[in-house]
Amino acid sequence: MVLLERRTELAKAAAALRQAVSGSGSLLVVRGPLGTGKSSFLEALAQLAQEERTGLLRAQASAAEEGLALGVVRQLADSGRHGVPVWSTRPRATPAMVAKSGGKTTAPGQVPRTTPEHTPKDLMSLLDTVSADRALLVLVDDLHMADTESLRALAREVARRHDRRLLFVFSVLPGDVRAERPAMKDLLGTADRTVVLSALSPIGTRALIRDAFEATAEEEFVGALYERSGGNPLLTRVVMDEVRFRGLSPTAANADAVRALRPDHLYQRLAGFLRSQPDHVRRTANALAVLGRTVDLPVTAQLAGLDAHRHAEAVRVLGLLGFLDERSGARAGGTLLWDALVDSIPTEELTALRSMAAKLLHRAGHPAEVAAEQLLSAPAPHTPEAVRILREAADSALRWGAPRDAARYLRQALLDSSAVGSVRTDLLTDLATAERSFATMSALRHVTEALPLLGTARDRAAAVTRLGPLLMEPAEFTIDSLLRDIADGLDGPGADDPVTSELALRLEARRHALAAHDPSHVPEAMRRLRELGPRPPLRTTGQRELVASLAHIAFVTNSTTAGQSAALCAQLLERERPGPEHIHTTLPLAVNVLAAAGRTEGMADWLRVAGRRAHRQGGEVERAVIRAEQAMIALAVGNVADAKQEMLRADVLAGPEASGLPALCTAILAIVALHSEEPELAEEFLTRHRLGHTNQYLAALLHMARGLLAARRHEPRSALTHFRTAGQRMERIGWLNPVLLPWSSCAALMHHRLGEPDQALSAARLEVERAREWGTPAAEGHALVALGRIIPGRRGAHVLEEAVAVLERGSNSHELCRALYALGSHEKTSRIRSTDTLKRAYDLGMECGADWMVQKIGAKLEREYTSTKMEESRLTRAELRVARLAAEGSSNTEISEQLGISSRMTEKHLTNCYRKLGIPGRRSLREALDNSASGYT
Repeated sequence: MVLLERRTELAKAAAALRQAVSGSGSLLVVRGPLGTGKSSFLEALAQLAQEERTGLLRAQASAAEEGLALGVVRQLADSGRHGVPVWSTRPRATPAMVAKSGGKTTAPGQVPRTTPEHTPKDLMSLLDTVSADRALLVLVDDLHMADTESLRALAREVARRHDRRLLFVFSVLPGDVRAERPAMKDLLGTADRTVVLSALSPIGTRALIRDAFEATAEEEFVGALYERSGGNPLLTRVVMDEVRFRGLSPTAANADAVRALRPDHLYQRLAGFLRSQPDHVRRTANALAVLGRTVDLPVTAQLAGLDAHRHAEAVRVLGLLGFLDERSGARAGGTLLWDALVDSIPTEELTALRSMAAKLLHRAGHPAEVAAEQLLSAPAPHTPEAVRILREAADSALRWGAPRDAARYLRQALLDSSAVGSVRTDLLTDLATAERSFATMSALRHVTEALPLLGTARDRAAAVTRLGPLLMEPAEFTIDSLLRDIADGLDGPGADDPVTSELALRLEARRHALAAHDPSHVPEAMRRLRELGPRPPLRTTGQRELVASLAHIAFVTNSTTAGQSAALCAQLLERERPGPEHIHTTLPLAVNVLAAAGRTEGMADWLRVAGRRAHRQGGEVERAVIRAEQAMIALAVGNVADAKQEMLRADVLAGPEASGLPALCTAILAIVALHSEEPELAEEFLTRHRLGHTNQYLAALLHMARGLLAARRHEPRSALTHFRTAGQRMERIGWLNPVLLPWSSCAALMHHRLGEPDQALSAARLEVERAREWGTPAAEGHALVALGRIIPGRRGAHVLEEAVAVLERGSNSHELCRALYALGSHEKTSRIRSTDTLKRAYDLGMECGADWMVQKIGAKLEREYTSTKMEESRLTRAELRVARLAAEGSSNTEISEQLGISSRMTEKHLTNCYRKLGIPGRRSLREALDNSASGYT
């Protein structure tokens, strides 16, 4: 038998055995907490005795025989009789042995039978007889359970050990109440050596696992098992047996399964052991189990209901038993031991202990979260103090960036039947504030539940403004009507005080934002925007929110120019501190306007700071929205690769609990996917995050994606239907700005494919007209590209030239790349101009990360190169000689003289070269010949 991490202890025992062999007896006491392998240690000594051909007597004390007088002594005496080898020992017959054997002496090599009434004397005679010839090892396991008479008999023999070849080895569980008996203390006090066994290290635990499993255990699995057992050999083996029983392999994937194991037989054994302990020890153990990792001895004593002296004694005993670290007082033994302790406490008692623990911890100055964790494990708090603790813990969790923890505390507080009236409404609104960071639909539901319980319009307004319009769905929650009712209530007495005025502005901002899909609301919003004037007040959050909502309506309906809207939004964001809180206002609408207007200066830095703060505060929704905003800003300057990266990051953050992304963010992600030439990805976003029919804009985007997919499948009629349906939805809500959805230009291209020139021109010119009304180079250039592609001949090329010129004034490199590609691919663009244009488009595509454009342009350039080579190959040898001399700068006369041909023949050869190479004259000859000599990759 191999014992792990017991080499030093075994060496000490082996040394004591060698001394016994040489004639010097001793007493070795083996101590150790519950489950540290004392019995295995004694078994190893028994094997050592066999190897050394030493005699052996052994006994196992037990609680069942504790009341049986001389039970342990009889076991020792009988162990020889039942064949425990004493090797070549030839016992000497004593009068006592002869008397009880009927005058017969025993055969050589046998230990005589004993009877209870003569057992102590028989043991003495047996020890004298055997030790006279050979060394003898006497093992008693769990001596603390031995009967008192056996203890006294052993004490007498131990006292005579020094002049006999005897080694007594007793294992004892320190801290057990039975080990405190006087007879036990007297006996153990005479020990010559003491061995203390402790828990295994992680390395030892790994070795145990290696022996148990053929496969090498992965680190995370070993860590989980060590965490569960605390390195206790008994607990480690029990957990490994359970692992094998369940067929779990020692891999990292099963680490969580190990942490969840709760072997029933072990729980029952531990519960029985605890029941055997004194009342003050059990009460202290229960208190420590409830308090968990929190080490506070005064709180533990109060929770256990003990005075300082009794509590200190209980802590000492638990330390000896291995439940506590004797130096620090912290819990030891692994999570399995303490889970078993908790499960052994009756349910009603456990609930009472947890409630009391929460109050004691809070009163002792521990963090509210520590106290609140106790209440989370109880069925319901049931007291105002408990509710206060949970609310305080929630506030602290929000400050530290843990909104999910805050929500857990508040949900538990809501279970309390005493939480009624203002207490309940405060809990609901606080819960909505926590949930808005990760569970938007739940946040809305809890605000809606709280509103009818609030007594004043001001209170209802404060509750509603906890949420931004991005998280509100009017079609599902009729929040817009609630907003109107609350706003009407704020018009009463006291409406002039600053707080009420601010709430009124914030409510108005939300009402405008939520009504943006209603064309009948646009005149009111534009009238309100005009009332604010060219320089509206932007000092307070409410004022900024109102301007953001109105500017957004002006943008989507194309009611103002990009310059006017961007100027307002830039001013308000200059006054806004960057942070995640802005997503719970209307300010993301201002970011959207600035991106659409191409006014992105400083926005990337502003959003980067906001994103860092959102990451520290732990809100998934805030981080997702900021990622979407960053994607929109990147797209505004044509950086498609960065926009797509931010889009994917935002999508990862929007888990199922968040109820998907807000509608605006879903739209941004779809737009980025469409610009990335990935309509299938846009379709996936739209169908996964929001149902398109509940939001006209999202429904239009979905038709746009499906139209592009149909166009890719060469189904122009189906694509046209989707594009026109998208346009109808946009017209229905009055959203006319082509930046939002360039459906008309897409429809124009499909009409063009179908051979419907009039409809194509009409659709393309409509988008150009609206784009010019908005007034940004990106929007106008995009529309002109579509128009140029459908106008035939040189007029189309001129329109594309205009599109490039317009886009040169802006900062959107992606749109410029598309325009250059269209111009370079046009049939009326000269070959030299086409090559130059495509080369520049290629560089821009690389710069903005538009891989699909790079591939198309590269393929086009390759075709141009191949065509040029073919043209060159059609030049005759004479034409090529003339062209090369002309390209080097020779005049016609010089060429004629050098080649010995007439001037007319020289002119004829040059004319043929110009025609075949597709160039206007001599000045383009050198470049044409250079291009024909090198490709573009």
